[in-house]
Amino acid sequence: MVDLFCTPFVELIDRMRLENRQQQSIFDLPERKWFKPGAAGNAPDLTVKFHDQVAGSPVGPASGPQTQMAQNLVLSWLAGARILELKTVQINDQLEIGRPCIDATNVGYNIEWSQELRVEQSLDQYVQGAMLIHMLRHAPEEFGIAPSEVEPHGTWDETIYDMSIGYDLTGIQSEKVCGFIRGMIDATASVERLRDQIPQRLKRLRELEYPTALSRGITLSTFHGCPADEIERICEFLLTEIGVHVIVKMNPPMLGKDRLEHLLHEVMGYTEITVNPAAYTSGLLFDESIAMCRRLSELANSHKLGFGAKFSNTLEVTNHRDFFSKEEKVMYLSGLPLHVITLTLANEFRQQMGAEMPITFSAGVDRKNFVNMVACGFTPITTCTDLLKVGGYGRLPPYLKELNTAMEIVGAKTIDDFILDCHGHREQAGDDAVAAGLLNTPLVVHQTQADSRYYAPQNRGVPKKIGSHLVTFDCITCDKCIPVCPNDANFAYHTGEIQLGYQDLEIQPDGSLLPVGNEQVFKLEHREQIANFADYCNHCGNCDTFCPEYDGPYLMKPSFFGSRQAFDDGAPHDGFLVEGQLGNLTLTARIDGQLYRLEQLPGGDSRYDDGTVVLRGNGSGQFALDDAAPRPKAPHRMDMGRFYALATLLRGIADPERIHSVNARLLAQGESGQTG
Repeated sequence: MVDLFCTPFVELIDRMRLENRQQQSIFDLPERKWFKPGAAGNAPDLTVKFHDQVAGSPVGPASGPQTQMAQNLVLSWLAGARILELKTVQINDQLEIGRPCIDATNVGYNIEWSQELRVEQSLDQYVQGAMLIHMLRHAPEEFGIAPSEVEPHGTWDETIYDMSIGYDLTGIQSEKVCGFIRGMIDATASVERLRDQIPQRLKRLRELEYPTALSRGITLSTFHGCPADEIERICEFLLTEIGVHVIVKMNPPMLGKDRLEHLLHEVMGYTEITVNPAAYTSGLLFDESIAMCRRLSELANSHKLGFGAKFSNTLEVTNHRDFFSKEEKVMYLSGLPLHVITLTLANEFRQQMGAEMPITFSAGVDRKNFVNMVACGFTPITTCTDLLKVGGYGRLPPYLKELNTAMEIVGAKTIDDFILDCHGHREQAGDDAVAAGLLNTPLVVHQTQADSRYYAPQNRGVPKKIGSHLVTFDCITCDKCIPVCPNDANFAYHTGEIQLGYQDLEIQPDGSLLPVGNEQVFKLEHREQIANFADYCNHCGNCDTFCPEYDGPYLMKPSFFGSRQAFDDGAPHDGFLVEGQLGNLTLTARIDGQLYRLEQLPGGDSRYDDGTVVLRGNGSGQFALDDAAPRPKAPHRMDMGRFYALATLLRGIADPERIHSVNARLLAQGESGQTG
């Protein structure tokens, strides 16, 4: 099992500050890929209302890999997301999930489901993320960001956090889950605890007025096969006893076997995909959903709360590919084919329920269909699979750019105006954007079902490999692995180009050192290298999918841990740990189960322990047996190539030319004059 480890709050702040000042990026998302509104008076107003709150745009990440940790929330927000559906929290917070767990090769499959952190950690991460976003909104200059000179409307940066809770009534009623919900409704205790962690050197950030009422809405996610009466009881509990707005997530099989498989197999041509037969009968049925939603809408209204439906959950299909372990009998379909199925289902539901039932949408949303989803009046419109592809979070701002363009074409200044005018339904809808969205949806469904880009022949291609295999240093350095990681686990560090000759050393029992073997060359052809921050890496496999070389960056590139606990818990996986302060650092390495230790010493010297012998070296490349270390009992050959590799890693990872998860703490210590 691979565990995630959360970075201390202050280290996240320092990483954001130092990184943006050095390389104009935050969590490896370049500033040029952030969402920035247009000039005042010219940009359309993209704000929407969700429940009783206003959000700066209708888009956001779906509950999933883009909303699990604090840095994910910041990345989503920088890219323009304003309604963030947090990753599903449930009572079972010690999951065993197969690895890899995400297959975004083309269509999109996964075997992951809820949070991989403990429930209390999830609460902490969501509060941290919200506080970091608040800092960016209200003290941007602290991060080297100039305050916005133009604000096209005063709410463009307003953000909503939507909880996602699962999966059954017993778990949701537990103190663990209810405590999480209460902690999001009133986050005062968490906010004040985190505020106290902000040092006085960041006084401006420490004194901000952070919001504590973080969320009053829940999107309910239930197990595939959860019966209708239990879903209804959960919603009743949330509405009446917890007092939150509720969105209930619907499942694609509600469309019915004949219609769903007609679309999947005959229209789109995905004949290789088999829906789990039990999915059609074990869960909520279409007619049940209509009756249930009508009852729950009345109940919500009586409590002055919102109630709506989300389309949709992923589609449970049999595992027919080689990506996941064969022990995984089912997997969950997402992406473009699910978009067609889910949109068809949403339209059927809407025609039965009428326009007043709020609909949120998440299935195969991307830049090319986002505007159509806005035209249907869905809020929010969330995405996941598309953000797993090359470009990652940077794929999101074009959604809003496309919307801006579409609104300008019809002369719409607001989202409501766009819904009314994009298909010419203003008069028929009586200036009611909700009714216009209902009228637009069948047109969008017809257009979508006929669009060949959703069909199997257009979606069977796979990312190309070039035939080479990854090793510790040097690759084609395309940097694709960095943005496709939802958690920002992969990063670049600076080494410069290197070429030096060396020989291995044989240490004799008398302490003498003899060069042995042929002269070899230690060479780096690229100035920038790729590494992995193990604390953020759950071995999902997504970087391997899009890397042009074989074997996977998360497996072959050096993995650095952020703490001694994470390093120890990460065994037996290979990994590295940097401890100490700049100029006096120690690198501990675990390679094939063997521990190595490299220390920086005053004056440029170093001490290297390969587990058998300890050498002391100077900056001129001269070595001697360390005086304090025991001599070997028999001649011992030391692999000096490994020494130079570790020395290069330590020097490169500390180099301030590139700021990342490992060196940000070290550089912040030096900046503030800290010694511990």
